[in-house]
Amino acid sequence: MSERVIIKASRIANENTSGWLNDHAIVIEGDKIESVTPIASLGSTDNAKVLNLGDVSVLPGLVDAHCHMHCSATHDAQALALTENDQQLTIRATNNMRKAVLAGTTTIRDLGSRNQVAFAVRQMIEDGHTPGPRLLLAGTPITITAGHCWFFGTEADSIDQIRTAVRTQVKLGANVIKMMATGGMFTPTANPRRPQYTVEQLKAAVDEANRMNVPIVTHTLSAQGVRNVVEAGVDQLIHSRWYDVDPTKGLDYDADTVKKMADQGQWVDPTIGHYLLGQEAKSRGENGPMDPHWAVSFKVVPHESHVETLMKMHDAGVRFTTGLDMGMAYGTHDRSAANAWAFVDYLEWDNWKAVHASTAGTAEALQLSDQVGTLKAGLQADIAVFDGDPAQNIREMDRASTVLQGGKILKLQDEVLV
Repeated sequence: MSERVIIKASRIANENTSGWLNDHAIVIEGDKIESVTPIASLGSTDNAKVLNLGDVSVLPGLVDAHCHMHCSATHDAQALALTENDQQLTIRATNNMRKAVLAGTTTIRDLGSRNQVAFAVRQMIEDGHTPGPRLLLAGTPITITAGHCWFFGTEADSIDQIRTAVRTQVKLGANVIKMMATGGMFTPTANPRRPQYTVEQLKAAVDEANRMNVPIVTHTLSAQGVRNVVEAGVDQLIHSRWYDVDPTKGLDYDADTVKKMADQGQWVDPTIGHYLLGQEAKSRGENGPMDPHWAVSFKVVPHESHVETLMKMHDAGVRFTTGLDMGMAYGTHDRSAANAWAFVDYLEWDNWKAVHASTAGTAEALQLSDQVGTLKAGLQADIAVFDGDPAQNIREMDRASTVLQGGKILKLQDEVLV
């Protein structure tokens, strides 16, 4: 018989993740939430494990849409990703996923790790051999020869190669396809100011993904790259920066493309939490983020300019997911909450809007709203408990003190149980 668990706390997020229910309890039966009810009307708690957590804030488990599980999140992450073998990367990925779930991130979409690592780690988690989040996997990202992240990607140049690459990833068990639509900062042989794929090539990938009912997302840093992926109809854009093709210029923002993006319902993962953590590391005297890529060092665009374009996109109706870009320098796998901090600090969102994006909003973007993201009857009992009140101070949503995943208690009042 499955264990019945009751969580009592001063503050429990309401069904819309927009405010607190005071002095309520969550009743869990097996792996699902049975009910959320006032403590005063709870009734008998016989034959149940009761967790009286007191003056804490209970939220749905955090959902993060952008991870690289086997990357180190250190300043030398690029060098390690190039030089370490599969065994080393698998050990790191296993440890990173353990850290992530114990911090309260119970669902993660990994958007670029070696197939030999990612699928094996997911299987070990699903089989109960190691703790970790619920994982949606892309496996290797699809990139051009010597393109962005070629060292853990699938290189595909022609339309036939692209179609084969998409089919292969789904055959291996991918839940999502990741394409490098432009170059990136992490790869010297790539150029973040230029597209890697044409609209025709991207449409071929979208067609294959749609045929197999798998979403497709694209890493996109250049303005022309954004135009290409919007025209091709990808599901979501990662980063969505607007670098001009000319290295002596800054950004080339296109309001018409953004309107089309919003009209088509294409979500954006702005990855600004990762930037925030890097800047905070630099302010502590650590090495800080890596030097600018050669393609952008001619005209370094200040972060404030990127924030301005993101705010314009949001005002135009584009919806944002979380996405720490875990594994890149200082984007450590236990700090997904920094996504919410950055939404508040940089985009001037109110705290509840940022919390909602980190839970229910991103669950919706990942098509998981019927499983996770909110605290309501029938959904998975994925729960993250934080000391303090994130509605008052968003920084009090950081590493959870208590974590349940699928009704299983992984961490209780800072004591790790797995």
